[in-house]
Amino acid sequence: PGPSSPFRTPVRHELGGSSLGRQALGCVMGQPLVGRVVVQVVLFAFGSLCYALLGILSQLSKSEDGSYAYSLPTVVLTAEVVKLFLSCAFLIAEQGSALVAWRTVMHSPLSKWLAFAVPSALYSLNNNLDMLNNQHMDPATEQVLVQCKILTTGVVWWWVFRTPLGVRKWLSLLLLF
Repeated sequence: PGPSSPFRTPVRHELGGSSLGRQALGCVMGQPLVGRVVVQVVLFAFGSLCYALLGILSQLSKSEDGSYAYSLPTVVLTAEVVKLFLSCAFLIAEQGSALVAWRTVMHSPLSKWLAFAVPSALYSLNNNLDMLNNQHMDPATEQVLVQCKILTTGVVWWWVFRTPLGVRKWLSLLLLF
């Protein structure tokens, strides 16, 4: 982006280009902080709404015999492809061009790719299992199961990584349960 681009901060020269100075004036990564926060809030609210309605909408889309007129793995695949396109669009906007974004991705070490690929594969498996659960459970039971998943994730994190959670985190986990 050129000097007149909205993604560049016009006060860079006066502050010596310091990140702290740009943040103090409401800019992060060359973009206005308020705009980024609004986008983050909207995406968070939309994602939360979709996740909350998943069980209800899947129950409403069942046929009389309890089957679906669509492929459940295709639903998960479509959701993952939409997230991939959104991530690419945000990366291109953050980097300023598709070419710079492509170079950033291609020059990342294999360890970074694996650090994202393994959890992504597990998350995709989890989403397929969630869809399978929706096929055989009512929405209330599914929500209880999801809440148990949050509790067990916290306990397993504490157990595997030997990280003390503190009273507030333990109370938060119990409150979610």
